[in-house]
Amino acid sequence: MRNKCADAYQEVLSTGRLNSDNYTLADFYTIDSDDIFTKTVPYYEYVKDYKEKKYYSYQRQLVSACNHRVKVKDPWTGEIKEMIMMGSNNYLGLITHPKVVEAGINAYQRYGSGASSAPLLSGTYDITRELELKLAKFKGTEDALVFSTGYSANVGTISALLRPGDVAIIDKLDHASIIDGCRLSGADLRTFKHQDIDSLEKCLETCKDKYKGKLIIVDGVYSMDGDICPLPEIKKMSDKYDARLMVDDAHATGVIGLYGKGTAEYFNMEDHVDLILGTFSKTLGAVGGFVAASTKVINYLRFYSRSYFFSAALPPNICATVKAAIEVIEEQPELIQQLHNNVEYLHSKLKNLGLRVTPPGTGIITVILNDEVTLRKMSKVIHEKGLFINPLPFPSVPRGEPRFKLSLMATHTQEALDEAANIFEEACNEFDIIESKVYAMLASV
Repeated sequence: MRNKCADAYQEVLSTGRLNSDNYTLADFYTIDSDDIFTKTVPYYEYVKDYKEKKYYSYQRQLVSACNHRVKVKDPWTGEIKEMIMMGSNNYLGLITHPKVVEAGINAYQRYGSGASSAPLLSGTYDITRELELKLAKFKGTEDALVFSTGYSANVGTISALLRPGDVAIIDKLDHASIIDGCRLSGADLRTFKHQDIDSLEKCLETCKDKYKGKLIIVDGVYSMDGDICPLPEIKKMSDKYDARLMVDDAHATGVIGLYGKGTAEYFNMEDHVDLILGTFSKTLGAVGGFVAASTKVINYLRFYSRSYFFSAALPPNICATVKAAIEVIEEQPELIQQLHNNVEYLHSKLKNLGLRVTPPGTGIITVILNDEVTLRKMSKVIHEKGLFINPLPFPSVPRGEPRFKLSLMATHTQEALDEAANIFEEACNEFDIIESKVYAMLASV
């Protein structure tokens, strides 16, 4: 098979530059070279060309709080411009909620800026334990454990519980931190087709006599399209094949379920999931992660989860911030309904344009295109018109299905939603990708 990274490297050597339109991120993963830095040469030129064309939509600098409207330092003009923010995971707008901000400030003044130690040494504070117990109650489990990031929560939990001779069985679209945790554990890794219960059962059937322990791992809400896992059917499979079940609620916490408790509540299946993972960096408006489970499991993880044991503890001011965010969710469940109202409203407007959009139901809407170059060009135009959204190219999504991801907030106004829809319509008309009105009528049915 031809190595496109090698082709790109030769193109750079012969011309001194690279046409980024002819490549994707996946093309620079490996190159046949004795020098591990060789692949960085064509990739540097790829990004350079990407930026020169003003397609590069990453690491735009915010100069205000991440609210429903933000101020951004424009990477091309250097000017500060106001934009509608639909590119964050601040689903309920809690980052700027007065109670959440005040809790963080008060804790900062009381405890200082950091924990300065690992959790098992001197890094655990009273507010740390209060947050863990709050999380356990919120998720309907006996206990919980907090980590410095959501990534480390997945890596640490999975690698602590699985061993060589065990098997992890995961949805093929599970988050990268789940995959990395499985690899670190030494257990075997098997994948099943996305949201496909028949594929899951075939995988379990193949594994049932070959391995000792079995752990099924799924995302509650998948971040690329916002679809919800079929938890009842997955639970039936875990029971049938004596496998433990873990759900990553990163994009479900505060978003689905009547009171925002996540996937298990959404399906009325609290007490039916063995491990519930999550992060504080999305709806809860901070940074960090957690695992909620039985007291015995949490006790084990405190000593065998390497990313917990060997990492600095979460700062106490962050713990106070997250605890306050959970309290706001409990006190103001109407924020959850407002988020879904906003999603359904904008989804309807985009679908009626004739765009290919994923179904509503969470905080995420994705608009799927047909080619990546159009995605890049449209990204530039949409940015210039004042809408901050995220383009998703291959390999983060399937080849031939690049998309824009819109992450909505409860705090978006109808005016902002209408403006976003108008910007999309203008950009789509500019690139002639609006489907026929016949398709638009069919799409709205």
